[in-house]
Amino acid sequence: MSLLNRFIPAHLHNPAGLALRLLRSGDPDARGAMLHAALGIGLMPLDVLLGIRERRLYATAPSPERPQLFVCGPPRSGTSLVTQVLIAHLPVAYLSNISALFPRAPLVAEPLVRRFVGPWRPAYHSYYGRVASLAGPNDALQLWDRWLGPDRSRVREALSAEEALAMQRFFGALEQRSGRPFVGKNNNLNLQAGAVADALPTARFLCLTRDPLFLAQALLRARREIHGDEAVPYGLAAPDANGPDAIEGVCRQVIHHRRTAEAQQARVGPARFRFLAYEEFCANPASTVTQVARELGIPDRDVSAVSSATRFTPSSSVRIAPGDFARLRDTLERMLSSAAGAP
Repeated sequence: MSLLNRFIPAHLHNPAGLALRLLRSGDPDARGAMLHAALGIGLMPLDVLLGIRERRLYATAPSPERPQLFVCGPPRSGTSLVTQVLIAHLPVAYLSNISALFPRAPLVAEPLVRRFVGPWRPAYHSYYGRVASLAGPNDALQLWDRWLGPDRSRVREALSAEEALAMQRFFGALEQRSGRPFVGKNNNLNLQAGAVADALPTARFLCLTRDPLFLAQALLRARREIHGDEAVPYGLAAPDANGPDAIEGVCRQVIHHRRTAEAQQARVGPARFRFLAYEEFCANPASTVTQVARELGIPDRDVSAVSSATRFTPSSSVRIAPGDFARLRDTLERMLSSAAGAP
């Protein structure tokens, strides 16, 4: 099971049910995610062999000098779209779906496989963060398991010396191969950026926020569509976000993410950890691309321009039963009011 969990997260209580829901969705990115999981299992023997070469890269890699930008934030807050736009318009290194197929040897496997799959052509679409193209961006959570541990529900306050060194050597080896700054996504870093920032002094964090009501609605829908069980939180959540009352649970999850992210910013510092409102990004993605390019030290001449006409429309419609939405709104308003009045 530990091998299967590299491709099928351990927190999924009913993988067969999820597979059926993915097929029923009709979404090509959802079906791509299923295909990638099957390919990853089949490619395990090759991954083991390539891992021998990969370890040699780490052994001689220096600490990275160029910055790494990690896009993070609550699940369903727009992190996938922001990451895709940044990768599409900036000359940066990123981890693709190929890296997820070869979790032991992502750096060795990438150039070997990329010649057969060609470049990624961004469509600015994903199914819960997954894209069908093998060259498309991937969260690379299997890699993060090396440094943060395989229990993805556990929030790390600090890394061991061995974990920190392994992280430094990986990003050092990646930098040696690409010669570029790095952009990647890991939603969970909004709750544990401090541990990564201590281990990786060149890391920066771009934390997404979203209108709390529509974030809560999206989290509720994710519980239903991904887990098939409203009582199971989608993504990291506070212990009190569990339980039979899913509406109260997602509201607590929204507040927990915001409070914890603010604590991470206070620990890391606003120069390295900054917030970006999803709605602000959608209205003017070019502004975010320009600002990130400067933060990463990328000259303006190397930035692929974002058309001034490019805009995205954040979902702001009622997508659950009206009664559920009304209760969600009232519950969130009550909890936010209570949180604001707390000492």
